[in-house]
Amino acid sequence: MFVFQVSTIVACIGIINVPYQSVFVAKEKFLHIAIIDIVNSLIKLALIWLLLFYKGNALRLYAIIMSVSTFVSFIVYHYLCFRYWPRLVRWRLYSNFSEYRELLVYNNYNLLASVALMGRSQGSNILINFFFGTIVNGAYGIARTVQGFVEMFTVNFDSASAPQITQSVGRGDMQRASFIASRSCRICQLLSLWIVLPLYVEMEFLLNLWLGVVPDYAVSFCRVILVTVIVASTGGGMLRLKDALGKIKWFMIIYSFWNFLTLPMGYYLFKLGYPPVTILLLYIISDVLSRISQLVLMKVIYNYDILSFMNDAYIRPLVIVILMVAYIIIYNQFPIQSLLGHILGLIITVILGTLLVFFLGLYAIERNKVLSYISK
Repeated sequence: MFVFQVSTIVACIGIINVPYQSVFVAKEKFLHIAIIDIVNSLIKLALIWLLLFYKGNALRLYAIIMSVSTFVSFIVYHYLCFRYWPRLVRWRLYSNFSEYRELLVYNNYNLLASVALMGRSQGSNILINFFFGTIVNGAYGIARTVQGFVEMFTVNFDSASAPQITQSVGRGDMQRASFIASRSCRICQLLSLWIVLPLYVEMEFLLNLWLGVVPDYAVSFCRVILVTVIVASTGGGMLRLKDALGKIKWFMIIYSFWNFLTLPMGYYLFKLGYPPVTILLLYIISDVLSRISQLVLMKVIYNYDILSFMNDAYIRPLVIVILMVAYIIIYNQFPIQSLLGHILGLIITVILGTLLVFFLGLYAIERNKVLSYISK
C-alpha cells in the first residue's frame, strides 16, 4: 500500500511534467533532454547503491528513491522552461474554449489507443499468470525488460523526427514531411535490426550472464519479443506524420481494435492448450494488421503515396531481414559451448549486422554523412 501510494504521487508528477518535456521536444532541445536523463539515471544509480547498506524496509526505500528521481526531473524541467520560455509556460486562463474541445477530442482518441496498448500489455500478464503461474509470468517480465532496452534506441530517434515532420506539415510542405517520415521509418528499423541480431543469436548466453539461472520460457519469450520490436519499428516516422496531419480518429479506433482483440484470442488459444509464447505471436499479427490498416487509411484519408513510402522505408530493411534470417539458421548449425566461442560469435554477429545496416540499409549520401560525423 505504501509503494502504491508513492507510485500514484509519482504518476501525477509525471503527468504534470509532460507539457514541459514536450516543449523541449518541440524546440528540439535534445541535448538538454539527454543531459537531464543521464544525470537522473546517475542519481538513481547512486541512491539504489545505498540499498546494499540499508537494514530497514528496502522496498519502501526503493519507492522513495524512484519518487525522488522523478521529482528532481520535474523541478529541472519546470525551472528550465520558466527560464527559457517564460511567456510560453506561464499559467493563464485561455478563453477560446473551442480549442479546448479540439484538444480534448484529439487527446481522447490518443487515450483510447493508450488504454488499448496498456490493456494488451497488462491483460497478457494476467492471462499468463492465470494459465501458467507466476514463474512463467516472471520470465515474461524479463522479456519485457529486454524489449524496453531495445526500444529505447528507436523511440528516441523517432521522437527526434517529430518536430521536423510537424513543422513541415504546418508549412504545407508535404514532400519534405514525407521524406523525413520515410527516412525515419527506415532508420528506426535499421537500428532495431542492428541491436536485435546479436541479442537474438546469443540470447541464451546473455540471459545466463545476466540472471545466472534462466527461468523456463525466458529465452523463447525474449526472442519472440525481439521480433515484435522489429515489427513495431515499422511505424517509425509514419505515425508521427499521421499525428501531424491531425485526423487520427479512425487510425486510433482500428489500432485499438487490433490491440484489444489479442486478449480474447489469447484466452481462447491458451484454453486450447497453446504455449505461453503464443500471446507474443498474437502481438506480431496485431501489429502487422495495424500497420497495414494505417497505410490503407493514409491512402484513403489523405490520398498519400503509400507505394513510394513503402519503397523508401521497407525494401532495404526487408532485404536485411532475409539475410539475417539466413545467417541465424547457419549460426544455429554450429552449437557453441565455450565462453570464448560465445564472445567471438557476438563480435562476428555485431560486425556482420553493422556491415549489413551500413552498406545495404543506408543510401550513399547517408553513408557519407555517417563517415563525416565519425571523422569529426
